[in-house]
Amino acid sequence: MRNNGIGPIAAVVAGVMLAAGVAQASTDGLVLRAVGMYKGKEDITDEQIKCEVPTISGAINDSTNQTGLWNTYGVQMLFYPDRNNPFGDPCGGYMQVRNNMTTQGINLDRVRIKLRIAGAKRFRDFVPTRNGFPTACRQFRNQSLFLGGRVDGSENQNPNSESGAPNVLFVQLLPIISSDLIHCLRAQYAPLSTDVFVSFPLVARMTVEGTSDNGDHFRSNPISYTVTLRHTCGNGRIDDGEICDASSGAGGCNVGPCNGTTCAGAANIACASDADCDGVCQPQGSPLECTCLF
Repeated sequence: MRNNGIGPIAAVVAGVMLAAGVAQASTDGLVLRAVGMYKGKEDITDEQIKCEVPTISGAINDSTNQTGLWNTYGVQMLFYPDRNNPFGDPCGGYMQVRNNMTTQGINLDRVRIKLRIAGAKRFRDFVPTRNGFPTACRQFRNQSLFLGGRVDGSENQNPNSESGAPNVLFVQLLPIISSDLIHCLRAQYAPLSTDVFVSFPLVARMTVEGTSDNGDHFRSNPISYTVTLRHTCGNGRIDDGEICDASSGAGGCNVGPCNGTTCAGAANIACASDADCDGVCQPQGSPLECTCLF
C-alpha cells in the first residue's frame, strides 16, 4: 500500500472534519430560508396608495416587474420599490424569510444584493461592460440593506406575528435599486437609440443573513428578483400615457379643449378656458422631460 503520509487515525479524523465542514456549509440555507419575493393586496387611486403586509395565506408573487427607466405615465422613477410611486411597485418587494429551527430565533442582520443586466453583451458596442454590468456603474452593483427583523422558531408561540406563522417574516426591501444606480444607468443608456435599447432586465440576486440566539451566523439560499427597465421617455415617441416627449422636437403639449372645469385630455388639469390646457414640455435630458408644465 502506498504511504501518503497520513496515519489511519489522522485520516479518519480528517474525514470527519471534512464531512462536518461540508454539512455546516450545506445546511446554512436549510436553517434560514429565503422563500421568494411577494407583495400584499393593494388599493391604488389618484388620491392614495394603500398596501397590506403580505401573509402566508394571502401573499402575491412579486418576483418580476417592469417600469420606465426615466418615468412611467409621467411619474419619475427615483428608486425601486417606491412606496409613493403607483408604478414603482409600492406594495411589493417583500422577501419571505423562514426559520426552520424549532426553538431558537434568528435576528436578521442584512440582505446582500448583487445586480446584473441580463443580455448586457448586446449593448457593449455602445456601453463599456464587464461581467454583465456597465463598468461606469460597478460601484453600485453590490449593496447591503441592513435589517432589524426577527424570525422565531417554529415551535415558539408569537401571537403578534403578522405573517400568520411564528417562523415566517415578510420584510420589505427598500430600495432594491438605489437612486445612485438609476442615475448611472440613465447616463449610460440614454444616448442609445430605440432600435438598440427598448428594454433590459435588471436582475437582483439576494441573500439574507442573521444571527441565532446562541450566536451562530446563518446565510440563506439566494433568490432572484427581476425588474425590466424600459426606454420610453426620451425616445422621440409618446409612450406610457406621456403627454409629450421633448426628444421628438415638440416644445409644447395640449390636453384641451377645456371641458367645463378640467381639460378633456387630462382630468387632473383644472381650466377656465382652452388656453389653460396648453403646456410646455420639460427640457430634454431632464428625468421629467416627458411631462408638461401648465
